[in-house]
Amino acid sequence: MTKKKFMAEAYELAKLGQYSTKPGVNVGCVIVKNNKILSRGWYEKYGGSHAEINAINGLKRKYPKSFKTVLSESSIYISLEPCSTTGKTPPCVDELKKYDFKEIVIGHEDSSQYGIQELSKSGFKISHLKQRSLDINQGFFKTIHTNKPYIRAKIAMSKDGKTSFKNKRNKWITSLASRNDAQHYRAISDLIITGGGTLNNDNPSLNVRNKKIIKLKGFSQPDKAVITNTSIDQKALKFFHDKSKKLIFTSKRNNIASIKTSNTEIQTFKSNGSNIDLNDLIFYLTKMNYKDVLIEAGPNLLTSFINANLIDEFIIYISPKILSNTATYFFNGKNSLNPMRSKKFEKIESKKIGADKKIILRKKQKWD
Repeated sequence: MTKKKFMAEAYELAKLGQYSTKPGVNVGCVIVKNNKILSRGWYEKYGGSHAEINAINGLKRKYPKSFKTVLSESSIYISLEPCSTTGKTPPCVDELKKYDFKEIVIGHEDSSQYGIQELSKSGFKISHLKQRSLDINQGFFKTIHTNKPYIRAKIAMSKDGKTSFKNKRNKWITSLASRNDAQHYRAISDLIITGGGTLNNDNPSLNVRNKKIIKLKGFSQPDKAVITNTSIDQKALKFFHDKSKKLIFTSKRNNIASIKTSNTEIQTFKSNGSNIDLNDLIFYLTKMNYKDVLIEAGPNLLTSFINANLIDEFIIYISPKILSNTATYFFNGKNSLNPMRSKKFEKIESKKIGADKKIILRKKQKWD
């Protein structure tokens, strides 16, 4: 195997923790000697041992009597720079310094740490082998570099771009396969945001229902929020009928009825005309340590986020249906800002999901 393949294995291991490490970061690690992987590890749950520690401990269990001999002159591949500060666990660099690794290969630097610097000072050979990852740690890196969360928008639309039925009796545009696929994006999010119109018209639960994900040790349902300036019926809406944290975002608190459901809060923001100031909202999300935010909303709220240039990634499911005038277009702003046409975005994925087509558009950026 080549160095790139060993690091690719570390990235794949990192993905194993993507549903159970919030608000932590996903990291994978492999220990290699004589071109063979001796041990694997990943960050499994928030507050637990880090990936490189799990890989080292795995080798200790495998070779209890000859551990140091086996480890000697091996190379360790870590998808993210080892931590150098004390958090939920001691610094990983302190553990790495105990062994005579031939080489420490880092997949991505972490500007919040000094792990590479510490290991270099201790005489270790450090190599960098950055590989682009499509779906892990986007929120972590954006928050470090911009102090703002990474915002995804999930859109289910018809072939002619319609996403919201005018007749409330209709509900689904895309297939069950697409709706199941979208569970992944809910599961990796810290917070899901919708609008009052979507909440009242569609009555979504906005939670993760994939049984395999829910059963994972360390998994927790994302928090969820509704943006509204009008009162909503908390008893009638499924959104409020679970144990996850619920937030009502408004700029007109007096219009919102007192909270009658558990684990629910009202947060008031500055007004921007008749709507809340989205920049004020983003400041709050950062303060609350929300790194990965998912928007599941109708055309009006979605357009507001697009106009404010706040969305980093679009996950779009396109049905073969033509809805014509029975539904409204997903975006009602300027054509130049439409993500399907905007030069600010690049297509990073396109594939079939059942009868539908799935595309992912990601904003071109330099911070990752």
